[in-house]
Amino acid sequence: MTALDLVYNPVSGSFSQGHLDALAAALQAEGFSVTPMPTTAQGAQLSGSAEVICVHGGDGTLRDTVQALGDKAGDVPLCVAPSGTINLVARELGYARKPGKFAAELRAAWDRGSDSWVHSPLYTLGEMPVVSCLSIGPDSHAVARVDGKLKKRIGRYAYVVALAQQMRDWPRDTMTISGELAGGESFEYEAEAAIVSHAALYAGPFRVSPQAALAADSVELITLTRSTRLGTIALSLAVMLRLPVARLGIAEIRSCRRIAFDRCVTPVQVDGDHMPDCAFAIGPSGMTLRYVV
Repeated sequence: MTALDLVYNPVSGSFSQGHLDALAAALQAEGFSVTPMPTTAQGAQLSGSAEVICVHGGDGTLRDTVQALGDKAGDVPLCVAPSGTINLVARELGYARKPGKFAAELRAAWDRGSDSWVHSPLYTLGEMPVVSCLSIGPDSHAVARVDGKLKKRIGRYAYVVALAQQMRDWPRDTMTISGELAGGESFEYEAEAAIVSHAALYAGPFRVSPQAALAADSVELITLTRSTRLGTIALSLAVMLRLPVARLGIAEIRSCRRIAFDRCVTPVQVDGDHMPDCAFAIGPSGMTLRYVV
């Protein structure tokens, strides 16, 4: 039997005990020895003996799991049984939602071995892992005001409600962003809003940068020099309509290895969650996550 930690968030709005039980049973049937590990207010809890960790949740639960692994994040393979609000990583990797199909595909991928898995260089904001994306600007302010109870009731639409509320009090705060491009060149410029994406998708089934991917050894920096209401709406519509935002001049996109801000920036949205703590820089951790697919 292959030892597997099944990490899940029991207070998530999308959590279902019945679905968790079905998932655990399906994994057991495929030869995995399952240890359920509920998250707590302190983050993800791990057994320390798992050969593979299955995260039953969204990008935030995955990030908490990677943070709990610490300097072992590159050693223990991961997979994601989607259950969260957005699930950017699970969407990109194509994980099935049905327990039986998910478990069968995981078994087949495990048997194929690590050469066939997706290897994703891990980037961090300060000491915090970033598994899919982060943002600073009106988007992060909206995430900071998302009502937790409303999110449990209506899921991702709670973010739409928060952004609509944000329209009344639109933040405009210029920051100087500098760093190193993927090709090694240095850059520095000013912007009022920034998105950093390490996953192909953003805010659901949408692509902002065609270069963004979990397997890329860089992150995509998408910025708005002037973050007006009209400019943000134009960016959102272009992304939804699959239009090239950089070519249309709506936003600037750069592939980066390192990104630094001239001051403490807050609030920050990381993997769909509001992070009250400030940080100054994004860069490679030196570790590579391995997703069993």
